[in-house]
Amino acid sequence: MGRITYNTNEEKKMAYISTDEVKEIRKELKETFPNLKFSVKKDHHSSVNVSIVKGDVDFADIFREENNSVDYAQINPYHTEFYGDKKELFEKIVSIIKTAPAKAVNGQAWYNNSDAQIDYFDTAYYISLSVGRWNKPYERSN
Repeated sequence: MGRITYNTNEEKKMAYISTDEVKEIRKELKETFPNLKFSVKKDHHSSVNVSIVKGDVDFADIFREENNSVDYAQINPYHTEFYGDKKELFEKIVSIIKTAPAKAVNGQAWYNNSDAQIDYFDTAYYISLSVGRWNKPYERSN
């Protein structure tokens, strides 16, 4: 039976996002979508959580009544096609989340070299996107 060897010259990095990179996401979302209010937070230095908390967009079609949630929805950033006419909006938000951090000093754009078949995770940082928050519903403004 063969032995698995690893390239010792390869730099191993853990998922990480800095405060400055999160600030760049927040700044670009605010500039791009003046009609929406976002909550953008770093979580455990490895994730960024972005929530749309207020705006003039009607998200009623994506809230899941069967989950008793009519004011909160987790958005799958890998499958924005599930969200009907909101697809382009979510794609643009995800694009900003992935590219804006590179504008920070020593910032990096998002990448994902993970391989689920061997349980190997190598990503710049993890992304969570939602409309509303579990403890604070989305607020529609007129």
